[in-house]
Amino acid sequence: MNTEEIKNVVKGRYGKAAEAASAKVACCCPNAAISSSSFATEHALYGQEELSLIPEIARNLSRGCGNPTGFANLQSSEVVVDFGCGAGIDVILAARKVGPSGKVFGVDFAPQMIERAKQAVAEAGLTDAVELIVGDMEQLNLPDSFADVVASNCVINLSPDKDAVYREAFRILKPGGRLAISDIVLTEKIEPHVQARLQSTWSGCLGGVIDEESYFDIIRKVGFSQPEIVARHVLASQELDEMACCPGPEFAPTPAKADLSVVHGKVVSIKFTAVKRTLGTMKSRR
Repeated sequence: MNTEEIKNVVKGRYGKAAEAASAKVACCCPNAAISSSSFATEHALYGQEELSLIPEIARNLSRGCGNPTGFANLQSSEVVVDFGCGAGIDVILAARKVGPSGKVFGVDFAPQMIERAKQAVAEAGLTDAVELIVGDMEQLNLPDSFADVVASNCVINLSPDKDAVYREAFRILKPGGRLAISDIVLTEKIEPHVQARLQSTWSGCLGGVIDEESYFDIIRKVGFSQPEIVARHVLASQELDEMACCPGPEFAPTPAKADLSVVHGKVVSIKFTAVKRTLGTMKSRR
């Protein structure tokens, strides 16, 4: 598949998941806020106090592998942009933290997800604090040096062009602005034929996954500095199986067991921050 075909496949899967969702439908991904899986239970991505602030539709449609607002150190009056906001769990938490003088922008290219997010934001009473945009995180209609923080929760792995995603994050961040990212990476490169098979159907969160070294090389090359890993977790077997067909087996094909066996123990959920270098810092390093 080419880049546009991959984007359409991903958009279609998550759009259908949003259409199928209701307040009674539990999320099928292992890292969701209310999932019964060992990851969410053991690692407590969201605390009970945070979950109490989130409408049920946003909790049930959560497809994250972390809680970016929990380590973004958000401050009152800041502007936050959430890449791949889904049904809005993180934009709601971010809006609570930046307060009425701040602003949160949620971006997702599945219109159905944006509709769910609008529903959740309205139920949370935050319509004035949050702006939701149907758009491609590789090319947004937002000004340069606009945001204090770019956050994302298990979405950038889905992109076939991660360089473009991080260039766009860099563009819209103010000098000294920061990333707060949860994502999925590999501990090492895998066999090309296995990667090719995973990419052939863009399997869940594994189709676009790359090794951690290459991932952080992209971030540094774009111009971010001070990358700091806040937490990391190697996916266990059940978590890997569920991530491999996210947003759910009814929406995405399940990879062959042999391919999952090859990547077992090599797929990691990471949470990290990084800072957009100022012009002076960039010149001093040359």
